[in-house]
Amino acid sequence: MKGKVLLVGAEDEENLAIRYLGAQLQENGHTVRIVPCSNRNEFSGVLKELRSFHPDMVAVSMAFQSLAPMFLELIHKIKETNPHVHVTVGGHFPTFEFEKILDNKTVDSVIRFEGETPISSLIDVLVNNENLSSVPNLVYKSEKDVVKENHLITEFPDLNRLKFPLRNNKPHTRLGERFATLVTSRGCFHSRCIYCCIGAFHKQKTGLPYALRSPENVALEMGKLYHDQKVRLFQFHDDNFLLPTKEASYARLNTLKRSLIKEGIELEDIALLIKTRPDGVDEDILALLEEMGTVGVFLGVENASETGLKALVRSSSVEEINSSIELLENFDMGVTFNLLMFHPRATLKEINENIYCMNKNKNLAFDFGRAEIVAGSPLENLVKRKRLLEGKWPHWDYRIQDDAVEKLFRLNSLTFYRENSLYPELSHKLIALSYRSHLLQHFYPGKKSGNLKDETERLISKVNTFTLESLIQIYSFVGESEIKENLNRLSNEMDVFYGNYAERASKLGEKMGRFQVLEKKFQEKGVGDYFQNSTTLGRIFRI
Repeated sequence: MKGKVLLVGAEDEENLAIRYLGAQLQENGHTVRIVPCSNRNEFSGVLKELRSFHPDMVAVSMAFQSLAPMFLELIHKIKETNPHVHVTVGGHFPTFEFEKILDNKTVDSVIRFEGETPISSLIDVLVNNENLSSVPNLVYKSEKDVVKENHLITEFPDLNRLKFPLRNNKPHTRLGERFATLVTSRGCFHSRCIYCCIGAFHKQKTGLPYALRSPENVALEMGKLYHDQKVRLFQFHDDNFLLPTKEASYARLNTLKRSLIKEGIELEDIALLIKTRPDGVDEDILALLEEMGTVGVFLGVENASETGLKALVRSSSVEEINSSIELLENFDMGVTFNLLMFHPRATLKEINENIYCMNKNKNLAFDFGRAEIVAGSPLENLVKRKRLLEGKWPHWDYRIQDDAVEKLFRLNSLTFYRENSLYPELSHKLIALSYRSHLLQHFYPGKKSGNLKDETERLISKVNTFTLESLIQIYSFVGESEIKENLNRLSNEMDVFYGNYAERASKLGEKMGRFQVLEKKFQEKGVGDYFQNSTTLGRIFRI
């Protein structure tokens, strides 16, 4: 017998985790429906699908630790609606926290680690009334309420043999273009960063901590999306898009480039967004990435001090960070980064060095914050061992060892990251605008796209200047005892400034959207240059 499976997961964009599972289930003859759930407002859609589809199993992707309470609440409602349906959960968080999750009687099982083979085996067992003990990677409770852990799969699947993930009939739109996400690998060749659970997630593997799809296989999927759905913007969610050595990266990129051309993809008609480590790039690699349409690079800086990099186990240097940023500025790519300048062992000297890095790169869109506890990560073990752990599961908190840095972090939490603060949303908007401005220059080169790029850089620089001034003010409060009045004053100033610039960023995004719509129409008529150079049309369409 074949079964029916309802797949549920957060889907601000297509959730590749559940869509790979859906493709595998369909390949094995099962019927699949995917329903998104990113917030409680979408519970009704899940329950409506549950009532109309009558699945044999509901599989919930719980990859995001922050969403775990919401999904447990949803599962409770699923069981109220259909008490007999088998509910299984999977993802990074359940892989490590399966015992606590199974304490919820509404959860029937947990699929640990990768799920393509286990989920197909589980539905086969359920519809044929067989024993759960044969399902690999499965954890469940016996009739006597004893947790049962089945045998683990200790190898990566052959990524080239996996069916391409299920896609919506209509692609998403991102940055004004038809958009799709992809992965070309699983795991991470570094796998040692203290705040990351990727290394632990693949620790049971007997070989390398990462696996690759062939460039030809990647190009085949991109070609399908390009020709069938007219996708032009591809975002790669690999933990590292590049490889451990620059020679291997260059060879792989070269093969991918040739394969894309073989698939009939016009390189000037696509754009790529990637993530990479600072030590992974050189001039030849960046030149090749630019030829392939790369318009955005999220650079894994993470910390801009040598001691901070060592504490986070990044295995890269400040010199490599600085040289990679300088090198990237020679190419037409938006460069963004994040600084985890707060961590258990952070010092004020490190904070100063990170602020210096931000000040030196005020023209780039960046974000900053604390290395947070992720289930299964070495950081989780560290804060427990050092007795720094605070808060409640699953939203763990911790105390920074240096009292001054701990105070500075808490002050940042009361300003930049307090409830309803506009800074987090604005920083993400600026990252998107940075990528989009370079995308416009790539697809629609000309005077107006150049002006939009310049306007974006000015906006980013003004916001970053204010952010740094505010951060330095907060820094000055660390040595003071009576700071409530000054903190409230600064918070109000931040509300006004970030509110103003969030509106400016939104208007700039709208202007870019108008430009893209019009430029496409003028390009179709063969008069794109006229539009780009027309002052009159710019005034009419407010560009």
